[in-house]
Amino acid sequence: MGNRRLLLLSSALVAACNGDDGRTTTDASATATSGSLTTSTSAADTGTATAGSTSAGGSESDSATTSGTSAASATEGTSTGTSTTGVDMSCVDTPPPGFAGPTNPECKAEPNVGMFAPVVEWKKSTWAVNPSSFNVMMMPIVVPLDDDPMPELVLITADAGQDGPGTVRAMKGDGSASVFDLPGQLCATSGLAGGDIDGDGKVEIVGITHDFKIRAFEHDGAVKWTTEQAFQGDMSYCYSTPAIADMDADGKPEVIVGRVILNNDGSLRAKGMYGTGAASFSSASFAADLDGDGVQEVVVGNALYRPDGTAKWYNNLSDGYPAVADFDADGKAEIVVAGLGTLRLQNAGGGTIWNVPNPAQAGGPPTIADFDGDGQPEIGVAGKMAYTVFDGDGSVLWSQPTTDFSSAATGSSVYDFEGDGVADVVYADEVNLYVYSGKDGAIKLSYADHNNATIIEYPLIVDVDDDGQVEIVVVHWNYMGPETGVTVIGDMNKSWRPGRKIWNQHAYSITNVDDSGAIPTKPAANWLTYNNFRSGDLSPADGAAAPDLKVKVTVCEYACSDTQLLMWVQLGNEGASPLTAGATIEVYGKKGGVDSLITSLPYVEVLDAGVYSEGIAFTIDDPVNYDALTVTAVAGEEECKVDDNAFLLNPPFCGIPG
Repeated sequence: MGNRRLLLLSSALVAACNGDDGRTTTDASATATSGSLTTSTSAADTGTATAGSTSAGGSESDSATTSGTSAASATEGTSTGTSTTGVDMSCVDTPPPGFAGPTNPECKAEPNVGMFAPVVEWKKSTWAVNPSSFNVMMMPIVVPLDDDPMPELVLITADAGQDGPGTVRAMKGDGSASVFDLPGQLCATSGLAGGDIDGDGKVEIVGITHDFKIRAFEHDGAVKWTTEQAFQGDMSYCYSTPAIADMDADGKPEVIVGRVILNNDGSLRAKGMYGTGAASFSSASFAADLDGDGVQEVVVGNALYRPDGTAKWYNNLSDGYPAVADFDADGKAEIVVAGLGTLRLQNAGGGTIWNVPNPAQAGGPPTIADFDGDGQPEIGVAGKMAYTVFDGDGSVLWSQPTTDFSSAATGSSVYDFEGDGVADVVYADEVNLYVYSGKDGAIKLSYADHNNATIIEYPLIVDVDDDGQVEIVVVHWNYMGPETGVTVIGDMNKSWRPGRKIWNQHAYSITNVDDSGAIPTKPAANWLTYNNFRSGDLSPADGAAAPDLKVKVTVCEYACSDTQLLMWVQLGNEGASPLTAGATIEVYGKKGGVDSLITSLPYVEVLDAGVYSEGIAFTIDDPVNYDALTVTAVAGEEECKVDDNAFLLNPPFCGIPG
């Protein structure tokens, strides 16, 4: 689970390195003919395989065999390989190219519940600037405001009540330093959005003032612009949430608040006539290209607005909080609308597919993900008395009691922390922070040091401190309890899957913003790849399908001696799903029966099923000092097999006499 060590005992190390005289060296563990490159690959299921070197022309010969068993989960065996006569110096600096490998469509990971050890990484409730402003009701955002790798956390603390002015605060993602504090600039409970709206390579921040104007800030906190007009009738309270999108793909992103569309300089572009994307408190509209025509429309509960504000359709139904995903696997998005005690699914033309009551009453912005690992999206909605997950047909999958009598409209986020194909729910009501198993609602975390008066906020799940692991970010208001400020919770065992370092707006989907904060001109449809909404989970939407890692190792004869050994390691995936959480490839040396880590390198790229990576160089100094070498890896997510992914190499490692 999580970053569990998956001994990559699958693959192939060739122990053959030969002298210039062309001699062949053989021992109990490896036999090879003279040559410059010798490669071998093991079979996963039996510990014995017959494979061969792949030539530049792509042909294979059954010339390499590896077999055996290991006392420590590794395969100890005999390898034979054939290589071309002569010493080839190119293996020193030319990595073996990636290649296609087999897949296993039946490769699935069993959902895991438990092994969830959250710990508070840091919390902050006091500030030097305007110290009496410390309550936080609306969710923060996480965006890069400078050039260092760690993102910034941006939030608003209330200077007085929830409808009055507040202080915009930006701080480093580990809480170590403030970046700026701006008293009195925005409504205390305004939502925030971040993105590069002017193409200068820097992220700007947008929010709503307490008198219903819309204001943008530069990355350093300087005011960029403020609208001349107030838009009180076009949004639901000042605690609405902005969204950013390049609606017409002209390279100049628009800012959307309620039914208002602004140009990137703050001038009014258009306004819609109908809904604002709200059921009660807080408008949460956003833009998406639902019909694939290259132009994004503003999505609200009962209408779709073109960039000029005209309605593409209006269905004469109640407004509500929207979200989008593909529920019938036709490649087209449907619209989920929640609020006022109901939940409905609409097609992209506004027609109702189904409409069901929310047993928890009221209801906040919906979250969409594969909650139960069946490969299909479900919908999570918080209400007054419960958090409920609905299946794609509107039936209730599960429900857990909660307490939210203040707004009864909070949101939630989801993440597959353990990489098992099940999206866990992260939800905060008035008095607790919860993590529920998406499969059945089992409580994985109940964190009592939380309280909030609630609007439509939800906890973020993001790598806020650049440590390679996601954290949960939750804010507090001293209503129903003493907690104020912000708390960041991580995993004690560092086993949660890595994630993005950006969460730039309330209506967040993965493809709506680049990692740099740039706004895509024509974003990929999130429902075609991830099929989630208000989730930062980069896992593909393929349920319990899992990767199955293998390792292929090629030893370079030209750089093989008793004092140094160069080998190229290729990571392969022979499972049914991409490896999205990365892995760490490790090389261990055995001395006196004890394995010690010699070196390691992270593999951070997505590795599709049926693909082997380009070679990654590992140099081992003084290999003659080791009794054995083992290649292993630490994967960032579940595999369908954990006992087939490593190889043990016994000496002599090279054919050159020591």
